[in-house]
Amino acid sequence: MKKFIILALALSLAIVLAACGGDDSTSEESEGSNSENTEEQGQPSAQEPIEFTDEEKIDEDESVADVNGTEIKGSEYNALYPQVKMSLQQGGQASGEQDQVKEHTVNMLIEQELINQAAEEQGVEVTDEEVQSEFDMMEEQAGDQLASVLDQFHLTEEAFKRQLNDNLLTTKYMESEFDIEVTDEEVEEHYNQLAEQNDEVGELEEVEEPIREQLTLTKSQEELQAKLEELKEQAEVETLV
Repeated sequence: MKKFIILALALSLAIVLAACGGDDSTSEESEGSNSENTEEQGQPSAQEPIEFTDEEKIDEDESVADVNGTEIKGSEYNALYPQVKMSLQQGGQASGEQDQVKEHTVNMLIEQELINQAAEEQGVEVTDEEVQSEFDMMEEQAGDQLASVLDQFHLTEEAFKRQLNDNLLTTKYMESEFDIEVTDEEVEEHYNQLAEQNDEVGELEEVEEPIREQLTLTKSQEELQAKLEELKEQAEVETLV
């Protein structure tokens, strides 16, 4: 299975975008088709809450891991767990296996804390104003559906803003730590691969920018994963659940 990397918030952001991506002109027939597909795949609809039982939850004040002396609490675990569960389900994994979801959730929290600590050492910060601005932008784009998505993942607005903070901090840290360069040759090579697979990909000039962005993201994720492995080797990490 593809290894989970941080940016845990991308899970919920992806659902937000999916839930709000359609316009009001979508036909009832299309909606019905999407609903049928969702049911056939065994995945919750955009409005259906992820199952999150009392057995799966951890006491809010219980420590789930210790990273260099900083304890990660159950409140953070409970906020992320449904997102990981959904991600495993969409990836065809056995999301019903509680131990598997727990392991991934704790690992992602540990990785996020390692990034947070590394960012602090580098003087990288995110202000409350930046988090609020990001939240306001999402709320403007998504409207009432944002609240529905938060309910779907059992997320309070406060917990969601904490994840927004982590996501912004990770992005800032990556920008400050990594010098990512995508060459014209790499863009052209990737374009040629796409063109071989799809005759309707368009001219290079038309798709150059999204290709460059995708390659930059891929390289950034690879750099981040390598950095995480380095941080883990240097860190004192203890899993407590």
